[in-house]
Amino acid sequence: MPGSDKAGVEKGANRDVGDGQPALNPDDAPGRDSTDAGSGAQERVRASLAMLLRSRLLSRKSGRDAEAAWYGGFAMAVRADLDRGRGLVWACIAFGLGIAGYFQLPREPSLPALLGVCVFLWGLFLSAHRNGRAAALLLACAVVLSGTAAASLRTVLVSAPILERARSVTLSGFVERAETRAGGRLRLTIRVVDAPPLRGDSVPKRVRVSVRGADAAFETGNAVRLRARLMPPAPAVMPGGYDYSFRAFFDGVGASGFAFGAPEKTDLGPVPRDLRLMAGIDGLRRTIAERILQTLGTGVAGGLAVALIVGDRSSIPPETTEALRTAGLAHILAISGLHMALFAGAVFFSVRAVLALSARLSQNRPIDLWAAGAALAAATFYLAISGGSIATQRAFVMIALVLAGRLLGRRALTLRNAALAAFFILVVTPEALLDPGFQMSFAAVVALIAAYEEMTRRRARTNPRDQAARGLVMSAIANVALWLGAILMTSLIAGAATGAIGAFHFHRIAPLGPLINLVAMPLVTVLVMPMAVLALALLPFGLEVLPLSVMGLALEQVAAISSWAQAATPGEGVIGMLPLSAILLVVTGGGVLCLAPAGYRHVALVPLVFAGLALALHRPPDMLVSANGKAIAVRDSTGRLQVTARPSSFLGDVWLRADAVTATERNNRHLTRRRMACDDRACIASAYPGGGARAAPAGVKPADMLSGTDTAGIRPLTISLVSDPSAFAQDCVRVDVIVTALRAPVSCAAPHVFDASSLARTGAIAIYLEPRQGAPPQVMLRSSYSALRPWTPKRQPRP
Repeated sequence: MPGSDKAGVEKGANRDVGDGQPALNPDDAPGRDSTDAGSGAQERVRASLAMLLRSRLLSRKSGRDAEAAWYGGFAMAVRADLDRGRGLVWACIAFGLGIAGYFQLPREPSLPALLGVCVFLWGLFLSAHRNGRAAALLLACAVVLSGTAAASLRTVLVSAPILERARSVTLSGFVERAETRAGGRLRLTIRVVDAPPLRGDSVPKRVRVSVRGADAAFETGNAVRLRARLMPPAPAVMPGGYDYSFRAFFDGVGASGFAFGAPEKTDLGPVPRDLRLMAGIDGLRRTIAERILQTLGTGVAGGLAVALIVGDRSSIPPETTEALRTAGLAHILAISGLHMALFAGAVFFSVRAVLALSARLSQNRPIDLWAAGAALAAATFYLAISGGSIATQRAFVMIALVLAGRLLGRRALTLRNAALAAFFILVVTPEALLDPGFQMSFAAVVALIAAYEEMTRRRARTNPRDQAARGLVMSAIANVALWLGAILMTSLIAGAATGAIGAFHFHRIAPLGPLINLVAMPLVTVLVMPMAVLALALLPFGLEVLPLSVMGLALEQVAAISSWAQAATPGEGVIGMLPLSAILLVVTGGGVLCLAPAGYRHVALVPLVFAGLALALHRPPDMLVSANGKAIAVRDSTGRLQVTARPSSFLGDVWLRADAVTATERNNRHLTRRRMACDDRACIASAYPGGGARAAPAGVKPADMLSGTDTAGIRPLTISLVSDPSAFAQDCVRVDVIVTALRAPVSCAAPHVFDASSLARTGAIAIYLEPRQGAPPQVMLRSSYSALRPWTPKRQPRP
């Protein structure tokens, strides 16, 4: 029937549209009713929309499922790491974050309040854990706050009087340390007994005094009296730079200065007991150093040997130290893991081999325990004679854990043991977290352990039969290649782990470091350190000449290699100061790469990308003002930084190196009085914004700038470096910036005034300039100190 045929056709059309497939049907034929055609098109549109919405919902659901699977897998991987003992590593990181947070606080927290909150959080965590509830967040908060409390407690315990202004005193006390410095100067660290006219709480606990031309030899424990000029501990020379006052505070040093004459030995009563112990250790170190220098002389080999064995670097020629730094070999001067491992390991295996000669002892006695005890005693001895730096402390703790692992039959070189070593150091000395030695030492050891754990896991997949089928000669060649490859790999990994940290602190890199380490480290590993251990063992018998001679020859080759590398390194490896944000992001990326569970380490790319962005956006300051108001650094019209301090001085050297200026170029960066408009009262200088293309061309005199001359539409900033109070009346109304070591009058109308009063609060100032058409540049400031903490300078300005 016609009606039934039509119904069937419509049903077929609807079925086709519902399946989402376009179809031609009789309804589309010419002459059909337009209403029927319109309704069919609408139904097809509805069906298409339904299919689109369904696909969107399914894709969104699958995306949520994938995201949930990623997070679920990550949680399972983290739990697996915690089961393997990695929880201690994360706890150590949280503890360190608490310490870092303490040092960034705007003011000193209340220690009783910190301890109270700490105890409360630990109580909550233990209660939740006992009741079977998950308390990971409580645990993390408790550990972080424990780090903050530990740092605050340490600050209270080491707090000592700090000199507030320069004073001339008659100093009496006991010598804690005597060091020979460059130029033949002697630096004494003195435990103060009396320092008139200072009285009571104004007397520093310790002071450091430089002595010139002292004929008498001074040793630890000597009682001395001298006349000295003392000053507060030196502040940071630039924002973000090394802060000597911070280190001096935690060392208990309240002042530093120089002696007016040679100190005199005197009688101050019994020597304190700890100083008697220190005197014995220093006497032993001095005796060992003298015996080494008698054999090798006072040249390069003797100085390096003394540094490697007793940790005294004063005998190394300065040019040799600089060459080692440029070549990337300065790490051999730090008595750390390699030195400690070779020393303690040699004692362990030697004692064990001797004891194993007796069958009765080896079968009935714990010779491993005895050998481990002897090795631990040897490591303790080495720690004492080496000076006990942060790197050596870390190495000692790691060696102790290695020996304990040997006795317990467990793997010792693990990230957990590195975390234990870090915990031990940070609990006792939380300020070590900010020390470059601590940062670089633990960055290197964590990266090496993580890398070799991964390589060991992959090597475990190889078939031992394949290795055995190589034959004797091929196996020997393969082992030598593996050893050389391990040296290169160790150098690459350690260099990558410490490179960013070293570049931030020292403003330089060693681009040839991996290659030079591959050449030099076999000498250090095979000859230098084994001969050093043998020389120490034979020293009591007077038989140290032969091993020291071999050690000296190897060290001369190492020095020659470093000199070649220094000559071949472009720009001496100087790269300038890097932004802290970029370094923190690089360290975060490295931490994720080393500590994240397998399969999730690619997340490290995120902070590394942002680190690259921070580096790209970084710009050095356009002007620097010293903390004492006596020196400035400004950019000339070509964008080059010029300093008023002598480039060979410490201040000029730091400022120019932070601006990536090499040592050979620094002599050309002195802003002499001839390059400024100077008279007996002040000097006028011009500071241009960075980037010579935006600044005014060269040849513009300061006098022209003062008269309002506008070159290329951009004016520099005019600065008056005032040395006489009579200059304030004129310069305060005609310059943009006043810099002085004096106290400027309150009525001074200069837009920016950096005088003794303001610099005493802020320390050194970094200034960034943004050029403005027809007007002086816009000024943005960054100070060294933005908060008053126990270690920040509290100097009183000059009148």
